[in-house]
Amino acid sequence: MVFNSLIFLVFLAVVLALYYRLNHRSQNVMLLLASYFFYGWWDYRFLALLIFTTLFDFACALQIDAETRPGRRKRWLAASITANMTVLGIFKYYNFFSSSLESALAPFGIHPDFPMLHVILPLGISFYTFLSMSYTIDVYRKELKATCHPIDFMLYVAYFPHLVAGPIVRASYLLPQCQRPRVIKAVEVENGLWLILMGYIKKVVIADRLGQIVDWSFAQPSAPFNNLNAWVVIYAFAFQIYGDFAGYSDIARGLAKLMGFELTVNFRAPYFVTNPAAFWRNWHITLSTWLRDYLYIPLGGNRQGSWQTYRNLMITMLLGGLWHGAGFAFILWGFYHGLLLSVHRWWGGFSGRGNQTASERPSHVFAGLKQLAMIVLFFQITCVGWLFFRAGGLPRGVSQWPEVKSYLHAMIHLHGTVPLTGFLLPTALLGGLALFFQWNNERMNEFSQWTVASKGAAVSAALAAITLLGVFEGAQFIYFQF
Repeated sequence: MVFNSLIFLVFLAVVLALYYRLNHRSQNVMLLLASYFFYGWWDYRFLALLIFTTLFDFACALQIDAETRPGRRKRWLAASITANMTVLGIFKYYNFFSSSLESALAPFGIHPDFPMLHVILPLGISFYTFLSMSYTIDVYRKELKATCHPIDFMLYVAYFPHLVAGPIVRASYLLPQCQRPRVIKAVEVENGLWLILMGYIKKVVIADRLGQIVDWSFAQPSAPFNNLNAWVVIYAFAFQIYGDFAGYSDIARGLAKLMGFELTVNFRAPYFVTNPAAFWRNWHITLSTWLRDYLYIPLGGNRQGSWQTYRNLMITMLLGGLWHGAGFAFILWGFYHGLLLSVHRWWGGFSGRGNQTASERPSHVFAGLKQLAMIVLFFQITCVGWLFFRAGGLPRGVSQWPEVKSYLHAMIHLHGTVPLTGFLLPTALLGGLALFFQWNNERMNEFSQWTVASKGAAVSAALAAITLLGVFEGAQFIYFQF
């Protein structure tokens, strides 16, 4: 079941009709059952995996909280991390690492025949394992008390708005909302409905329309263009993935507001930044902060000297790339961003204004032009990375490397005439709409404070855009595969 489907709207209507009539404890039970139904609609067989992960971490956290002996506490934490990583390893990474090892050993005359697992990837497995595992880590660090109520914790993990594609909300933030009665506020319902509407624009208008261009282009045997049109296709994907993932996050946050919950903001203005550090403070914020707090800082962060900092950045981003998918393309994408972050840190933030976005207007014309130039430049750098990401499954061998190489060649070696295709206009218009949402990011989150006239105009324009330009085929969200 996906947010952009008719069956989901029916499901939501039923859930809300029941939710508003129940007391707090009954609401939690109903939401938990509804969330499992939502997940099981895709494939009920993996419900057992979700429930096992949840209950195992719930039990481990109780043991960690009750123990006073450091050794015992560490063993229970290790059990939680091992269980979660084993689940991820089997379902997401086993085939990739097995085939990669076979390829690596072949030149030495060693030909192991590892059995391959013929299973599909459970929906949202990377999201809910990170969510559940961070809870036991926080309990171990004594930053959070373990809850004794399994229904509350199970709801925290399985709550359907964020279950399959985030945001990766910390237990310290969402679990208390599960434990206490929620208050439905009219202004938050109003903001929630606007977020849902805005999310649908980003998904069915921006992402799914641009997805038609991107999918056709990458389905060709090689890059279909040998000029600037290769950049147009990559721009289309950059705006597609923003619309797709930010759209999901907006809908998730909006749905939560309708029920009195608050989810974490996951996107701000990622294409209006001037350096990689600022990009990761604005793109998939909940993942980047998770990697920072549970991987980069425990590795030593930037506390042990420059070379150790570069090492920690590279390890964090390589594993962040691998988190996205079991393929060399994702590892290459992680390496690319790790390298960007390392170079940026070595250079000292080259522009000296890396934390600013375009919405922060500089006081001098020259400074403004310089910042704009840096934004445009860094967007091109980001788009090169999106090429690796879109390749999605570089080798078990190098089956997709010719495709990536063809695009890189077209993007770098511009030659001859540059006849632009019909892809330019829709990419420019829909990309401009995506940039508009980012430019006005803060205002978009304060809908209840707008004037009545502004609200009416915005809602009318949004409904018109969805009706006239939306793709109503229930296309899955890109991040469902992670």
